[in-house]
Amino acid sequence: MNRRWGALIVGGVLVLGACGQEDAQPAEDTDVADHEMDKGDHDADDAAKEDEPESSSIDPADAPEAASGTASPLIAKGEITSFVFSEAGEFPLHCDPHPTMTMTVIVEDGASSSGEAAVEMADLAFSESELTVAPGTVVTWTNQDEVEHNVSFD
Repeated sequence: MNRRWGALIVGGVLVLGACGQEDAQPAEDTDVADHEMDKGDHDADDAAKEDEPESSSIDPADAPEAASGTASPLIAKGEITSFVFSEAGEFPLHCDPHPTMTMTVIVEDGASSSGEAAVEMADLAFSESELTVAPGTVVTWTNQDEVEHNVSFD
């Protein structure tokens, strides 16, 4: 029985000694080890980013054409959605989950606003009740509310 205890104690000392040697590495090796740890941390960060849900924001460069009966996906706080207004006319729109949120985009030749225009969604309202833009303008809506919104054309 004493031999077994002796073997266990010797084994434990060897294991502890091996652990202690890791701390006794020269500074150069420690820097490499720290770099490898940092690299591992970045890998963990990358993996966490991959687990995040994809944003439903639409890049203004890929904005679909505004048309009656179309709607954007729901967007969360900080996300955007965009539509391009190519044809002259009036485009009444609303938010599907909050139908009291309404506005009208008026597209007319010679309008002072062209290229891009921005609208905020905050406090369950659009920042503009009416927006006049020139044909070809991309309008971008940004959700500032804690609830999801969308842009739905009547």
